[in-house]
Amino acid sequence: MFETMAPGRVLDEVRGFDFDALPVIEAGHERVEAIKALDRAARAAQAEQVRQIVALLDERTQLMVGAGDPCLSVIGEVSMARMIGPTAAGTQLELAMGMDRLPQVFALFADGTISEATARAVARETQSLHVDDMVVADAEIAGKIVGMTTVQARQCAARVVIGIDAEAAYERSRRNRADARVTMAPEADGVATMIVRGPAEQILAAYKTLDDWATGLRSTGDPRTRGQIMCQTLVERVTGLAYADGADVELQLVLDAKTLLAGPDGDTPVELTGYGPIAPDVADDIIARAKTASVRRLLVDPVDGTLLVREKRRRRFDRTTSAHVRARDKYCRQPGCDLAIRDDDHIRSHQHAGPSIADNAQGLCKRSHTIKHQPGWQVTGDGKITKWTTPTGHTYTSTPPPVLPGRDLGHLRQ
Repeated sequence: MFETMAPGRVLDEVRGFDFDALPVIEAGHERVEAIKALDRAARAAQAEQVRQIVALLDERTQLMVGAGDPCLSVIGEVSMARMIGPTAAGTQLELAMGMDRLPQVFALFADGTISEATARAVARETQSLHVDDMVVADAEIAGKIVGMTTVQARQCAARVVIGIDAEAAYERSRRNRADARVTMAPEADGVATMIVRGPAEQILAAYKTLDDWATGLRSTGDPRTRGQIMCQTLVERVTGLAYADGADVELQLVLDAKTLLAGPDGDTPVELTGYGPIAPDVADDIIARAKTASVRRLLVDPVDGTLLVREKRRRRFDRTTSAHVRARDKYCRQPGCDLAIRDDDHIRSHQHAGPSIADNAQGLCKRSHTIKHQPGWQVTGDGKITKWTTPTGHTYTSTPPPVLPGRDLGHLRQ
């Protein structure tokens, strides 16, 4: 019914089809066919987006010969155009470059036969191959992966790569195993997830140790769940503390005067810097359990909900200003990015008489900080709002978020 239609035509056809006029079973059949057709249309649209990114990279590379990094510049463009973080934009650029080297696999992606996830998995598995070997791999993989799941396609591509060049496969594995990292992702209701990436045998050994320890304690009557034991044991062993609640770190809780005075009866969310909003009672629990941690409470500006500070001009931001900027900005200030802040950036550079004060500062992640200094990029600020202008002339603005999001401040601005 919708098998070979372009994305726009698929949408028009689905919107115009009278499903309710059919018997229930027949209508259900047509709805499933519509779902399948729309999935293929979405994949084709994703592939076209990838095609445009490749073309943008080619153009930017020609313009930036001998100056800057065109890949980083394109990542910045994609990040802001799509309102996604630089890491996600970098992942899409990686996919685009991989598909450019695998035209037969890309053809399957472009007509909606394989998903974006499958295309990305194949691109990553083949990225270590020489250009001549890539031609062989492209044909062999494209002839096998139709109908496979993403995991099956990745494993298929891995087998093809090893069969073509086992040495290259080993080299890629060596580089990947060296790319160890630990990340933290906030979740709902005062919970966060820590993700650890590293050599498989090391991660497996750590997990098995925690699992065995939890099994032993549960067998002796420990009332905690297996997950609670494993999580708390991990924190205790990493920090070297006897109890997980005793971490010796500074925690910043941002709240308004109403919540501060109301105490447990407050109903306005409190911000845990680096995490996000938590309930006032959870904040009270954190303070009560913080045996050795330093808990700093920050009050917000009553007019616009942001923090204000004036500091003398210095070559580098002092600790007070740096801490303030990070509490104010919360996450990277590049439009579209929500990664953790790694650098304190002078909006107007120190070399151009930019003062080291909060009004001339913004928190950036490492990649956004590098993007900002690529040729053709310009960032300006007025003390609160920063404006990013890309080499193509597109402009995006960034405003410090209220440290207590969702507060109704309209009556204070009248």
